[in-house]
Amino acid sequence: MTSRVRVGRIEVDRRSVLMKKIVLRKLSGQLRYRLLPWLAAAFLVLAAGCQSGPEATSAADATTASPVTTAATTAAATETTAATTETTAATAAPTQTEAGLRVNLLTGEPLADPQAERQRPVAIMINNIKRATPQIGTGAADLIYETLVEGGITRMMAVFADIAAIPEIGSIRSARHDYIDLAGGLDAILVHFGSSNLAGDQFVLQNTAHLDLGRDADSYWRDQGWWDNRGKEHSVKTTGALLGEALNRASFRKELREGMPTAFRFRSPDDFVPADGEPASQATVPFSNYAKSTFTYDAATKRYSKGQFGQPHLDLADGQPLRFTNLFLLSTGIAVCDEAGHMDVQLENGEGYYVSGGQCQAIVWEKGKTGDSFVFSDASGQELTVNTGKSYIALVPDSNAITFSP
Repeated sequence: MTSRVRVGRIEVDRRSVLMKKIVLRKLSGQLRYRLLPWLAAAFLVLAAGCQSGPEATSAADATTASPVTTAATTAAATETTAATTETTAATAAPTQTEAGLRVNLLTGEPLADPQAERQRPVAIMINNIKRATPQIGTGAADLIYETLVEGGITRMMAVFADIAAIPEIGSIRSARHDYIDLAGGLDAILVHFGSSNLAGDQFVLQNTAHLDLGRDADSYWRDQGWWDNRGKEHSVKTTGALLGEALNRASFRKELREGMPTAFRFRSPDDFVPADGEPASQATVPFSNYAKSTFTYDAATKRYSKGQFGQPHLDLADGQPLRFTNLFLLSTGIAVCDEAGHMDVQLENGEGYYVSGGQCQAIVWEKGKTGDSFVFSDASGQELTVNTGKSYIALVPDSNAITFSP
């Protein structure tokens, strides 16, 4: 049974109280007061009877008796309002519009398809428990986020600048509220299969643009082999083609918002400079006793290969490990936030490391509200300039030590 607390003469569940606090924390001050009456009404609706279990699963999935193999796509989706996620962080990073560049927003490299330069990125929730590995399609992502979700496990978010570049990808799992904020900082459309209650509440309260594949059986399929060997919940896949059909049917904005900065301040593609710090041919990122990511540098390719569970972290599509030019290993406060054991990640600011070119550098970072972009700075406070290429961002409990080997 959901725990309840008494506020004045109104009895409400703890989840509703927490959701109100989380959403208010994410809104900018001016917009917060403009939306307070609406938020209060939504809060009372939640308090009156939203008593679902720890994770909301779609009705379509609950009634599926055999693998779905259809290919047409529709998905429930709503638009993120300017009031909540159209706020960008103050940053001097060049934008595609300002610089007149046809570059990948996430890597700084030339876009394979210049017509994709105004597309909103697509961010896909990826299952990352050992039983669900190796995943497929993750090696094609331009940017990957990873952080704890519950019970010591992590979930990844694979982000693509061009929807046409998304291959067969899976397994896709449910959204968590922190990933809504991470996607929002990129103006990305979040793709998921179901959600935690907190994430579901935030989607509604912030009117977030997202695609819940589980709400329409035509938007995904289940891999029969994965279902048999890994379990039904670890079998969901989709493709860029399916997601493209979903976006064509959706009513929300598909174009990147004006003035959107690149994800990082990039150097010229011809100018590769290692991080300004100590040698770091290996890095260890301990999320929990269960989940630990490792990275090994290859000087020939100038990229780090990812490992986990004591072995290379492979993409089943080509059998190769995930590889990144840049690593952003960020320490922050992470704590259990509800009775289901879901985690809440502090995304205001903190310290961490930038790792590239076989070296690591101490940095500071800040984000803030849902629509704010990350800003990374060196120890002197100057905004960091990074190498072009694929990047990985880890948000790690500040009680766990990130370590390096020369």
